[in-house]
Amino acid sequence: MQRAGVLTAINSDDAEMGRRLNQEAAKSVMYAGMSEEDALKMVTLNPAKMLHLDNQMGSIKVGKSADIVVWTDHPLSVYAKPEKTIIDGKVYFDLEKDAQNNKVLADDRARLIQKNEECQEIRDAHTTR
Repeated sequence: MQRAGVLTAINSDDAEMGRRLNQEAAKSVMYAGMSEEDALKMVTLNPAKMLHLDNQMGSIKVGKSADIVVWTDHPLSVYAKPEKTIIDGKVYFDLEKDAQNNKVLADDRARLIQKNEECQEIRDAHTTR
């Protein structure tokens, strides 16, 4: 359809599919011979054009609204993970901060498990008397 000049987009009302539209676009490169640029447009600029909102969103340009994902790899790669997600100018996800938070949680969990084991040993010592 895209080769015939039809404005084409990929979208979904399913939350899971919505999280990986970049991978769906990559299938168009692999199986339809589409350029990477045109594939990315199917999940960015083209939907904005279809909604007549391309003057406000759909591409990165001064004056436009933009929710941006910075990827760890090429956005069409299945190995790409979101490194940062920025919505309305606010960082909502940062992979580095997420790793730091996970380390803090793991340390807290280990500390609580250790404390629980110590308490269990004390309880066991008192019940065997």
